Amino acid sequence: MEEKLSIQDASRRLNISQRDVREYIRNGELKAERDPNSEHGRWLVVMPEDGWEDKFKAYLDKLDASITRWWWANEQKTGFVHYLENTGIENVEPDYLCGQLSENLWSSAGHTRNQRCLECLMQATERGLPLFEEDLPD
Repeated sequence: MEEKLSIQDASRRLNISQRDVREYIRNGELKAERDPNSEHGRWLVVMPEDGWEDKFKAYLDKLDASITRWWWANEQKTGFVHYLENTGIENVEPDYLCGQLSENLWSSAGHTRNQRCLECLMQATERGLPLFEEDLPD
């Protein structure tokens, strides 16, 4: 049985804006039909199969997965590089695995294995997170 939701409810379930739901309906990526019980002819979205994903979000997730998580916590690039737990655009302050506080983050390009925070490394390893070993110099 097909599940049918209002545009607002479909937006919440699919984690995309109502505007995007309407756009996906217009271009045929989502199916919709008029609600026969509605006085005003509102649209109901036929919910897609599990695994459907917004193309832009999928692109951002793929991009995010390719970006290193190791960053310096200070502009002087001293101490250790730390593993950034989340790289979402909503983050205001870096969220390092070890709890290190920082107001910003700085590129760790060219850092060595010995410059990695041991606590971050242990937590990333325990959680099975990517370590970006290919980014380390030989």
